[in-house]
Amino acid sequence: MQTITLHTSESVKAQICQPNQPPQTKPQSGTKPQSGTKPQSGVALVNGLAGVGIVVGLFAAVLPAPSAIAANDYERCTTDLLGSKISTDEAASACARALFPRDIARCVNDLSGSAITAVDALSACRQVRRPRELATCVVDIRREISDSTAAEVLDSCRRSLLPVRYSDCVIGLNKAAKLPASKALDSCIDANYFPREVDPTFLPFAPSGGVSATPTQSQMTMPSTSPTLTPFTSPTTPSPSPAPATPSEPIPQRY
Repeated sequence: MQTITLHTSESVKAQICQPNQPPQTKPQSGTKPQSGTKPQSGVALVNGLAGVGIVVGLFAAVLPAPSAIAANDYERCTTDLLGSKISTDEAASACARALFPRDIARCVNDLSGSAITAVDALSACRQVRRPRELATCVVDIRREISDSTAAEVLDSCRRSLLPVRYSDCVIGLNKAAKLPASKALDSCIDANYFPREVDPTFLPFAPSGGVSATPTQSQMTMPSTSPTLTPFTSPTTPSPSPAPATPSEPIPQRY
């Protein structure tokens, strides 16, 4: 009797010892992975995008709509004006007609602490393009210049096109030139208050060394010439012209 000996490799022995595990095969070069398996990087990318979408959705749910913000501004304006002892009709009209209702309410609130009634403050705030700058102008001048009156300062700041710059002008003149409040207010609001003697200039120099802004007397004097009078003559009556003589024979004509 012959004896047959089987020689098994190590891989076959491992498969026999672990029958439940599938055999591991090396992928051949040039072959694609099976469609049922996905790489780990793709799974991580999908999970990250899902997390970003959830966060964006939460922010969109928390932030209010623009229409709700605008409506809330009008509501706050009316509430603030009513709290400043403004009547219901005036508060509703002022907030409804304002382009920026919060600025109107802020202007009235800031001016109420400067010895100005709420009604006068609302009347001034509704007449300017920059209500908050108006309040800043009045508050700054009243704080820096003690002898200024509230009514005069309010009227001057209301008339200014640039209230913040106007308040800087008034405070600067008062501190540097020691001008009283009324004089500083009038000087900064006056449109004719500007320097005339500025170089270079084409105006003639005055004898004092400055520039003459107005023409001198010699320049204004014009040479006087006596007009020549012509004698008056009475018009003559024109004599009638004689009538043309009637020809005895017809005059030939060329056509």
